[in-house]
Amino acid sequence: MVADRQLEAQVSQLTQRLEAQSQQHTQELARLSAEAEELRAKLRKELQRRRDSLREQKLDTAFIRQVEWRLTGVSEILRTVPKNKGLYSDKFTILGVPDFMLEFFPQGRDTTSLPGHCSLFLWSNEGVRLKYRLRVGSHSCVDEDTFDGRIAHGHSNFCHLEAQVDKESDSVVIGLEVIEVSHTQEIAPGLRLVNAGPEAALSREADVLRNRHIDTVEWRIRDAVRRTKEVPAGFFICSPLFSIAGVRDLQLEFYPNGLEGSKPGFCGFYVRCPSGQYTLSITLFVGSAKKGPSKTEFNGNAAKGLQTRQTSKM
Repeated sequence: MVADRQLEAQVSQLTQRLEAQSQQHTQELARLSAEAEELRAKLRKELQRRRDSLREQKLDTAFIRQVEWRLTGVSEILRTVPKNKGLYSDKFTILGVPDFMLEFFPQGRDTTSLPGHCSLFLWSNEGVRLKYRLRVGSHSCVDEDTFDGRIAHGHSNFCHLEAQVDKESDSVVIGLEVIEVSHTQEIAPGLRLVNAGPEAALSREADVLRNRHIDTVEWRIRDAVRRTKEVPAGFFICSPLFSIAGVRDLQLEFYPNGLEGSKPGFCGFYVRCPSGQYTLSITLFVGSAKKGPSKTEFNGNAAKGLQTRQTSKM
């Protein structure tokens, strides 16, 4: 009996000790869980602060043409995100055009007809015309679209998602590359701003280099007789802008009936240089009439030229 009572006492002591340790472990686990949640909250706050800081920074986006958006935890996304549920990237600016946004459907949309395929769309504002490449992983396609409002263009059957997931990191990269862009913005009734994109500026600079050894330009005016009847004295017809001999943005001006106050039967022909100082040796022709070569100084946005009789070749 004594042995039984001793054994019961020992069991009771062990039980009490285990209960005390269990309670201590529970308290320690609760403390660690609270610390972990506090750290997660601090991490979320820091990430949000960094995002806000990036948004506030005035980044030079004039030459940024590619965006990459990495989604992590793809297996969890596929498990929890249903079909027809889209995930949105933050808004971003590219090549100076603001408010682009990517919309990604991991399980596809209602219009997705191929099993396992995701959907990808690009949102933009009204007045944007794009030639661009959308990408999920290594799969990409090129499109050309005009955005007539705050709308999205893209593909319901973009690609098979699982084939593009990086299994090691359980992530996928969604990307956009803008190949060409132009942006038209109406800032007041009848007043529009047109941004043709950096390609247009690069094309003009390439023309300057390509035409730097060219020294002659001809401008043929169609229906010259009709133009002479329609355009009164003092008014002119402009050629397109061009570059020649290393000078950019030159323009020809033709006055079919001469300047205001000119003698009847005379026309005028002028060359206009852009703002700046240029000294050129030029020869001007209108039909068979000729002036030059003469050393001509262009100061500022000035035009220099000749007046001559209208020819029968008009």
